[in-house]
Amino acid sequence: MSTIKDKIKAGSLPEKTVPVCLNGALVGEFEAADRQLQEALRRPGSDSLDGGGDTRELAQRTEDLRQRMLDGSVDFRLRAMGRTRWRKFIAAHPPRQDDDGTLDPRDRNIGINVDTFYPALIRASVVDPELDDEDWLNLLGGVRKGEDGEDEDVEGILTSRQFDELASAAWDLNRDTVDVPFSRAASRILNSAPE
Repeated sequence: MSTIKDKIKAGSLPEKTVPVCLNGALVGEFEAADRQLQEALRRPGSDSLDGGGDTRELAQRTEDLRQRMLDGSVDFRLRAMGRTRWRKFIAAHPPRQDDDGTLDPRDRNIGINVDTFYPALIRASVVDPELDDEDWLNLLGGVRKGEDGEDEDVEGILTSRQFDELASAAWDLNRDTVDVPFSRAASRILNSAPE
């Protein structure tokens, strides 16, 4: 039986994996192929279970596109910060204020500069894959020096939704409780299968 000391020594910060499809151009193709497949299955005389002819080809195309989307996806593994690091991180992104000391309305709700905080939070939380500054710039967007020495805006490839999913996961890792998860699927299998 392990002691509290053993459990503390074996402890770790919570982690979460967020899959992100970086080949967004395939989404439209997949949706069109799936729509065509659904239409083919509704046609009189088509048997949805035999998969013959057109339906089989459309099903294969849909599955091929799904596989290409999976191949174009990246699993981002995020890790929470320790309490001291988190407090310093929050302090590094104070809310913006007007000249009279009034907090910027965008920052008022949670007391941080939302424009600088969330991109930095994602970068600080992702532990795998390892990314360099150029990778981050291409993912999140930002500003870089052009060949002429002038600043140029770079539009990142993450959608607003993908960005929010990563930011929410990073926030939740640091601010939510850590509960012991429950798997209905595992429970159902283990409680119904003979040993």
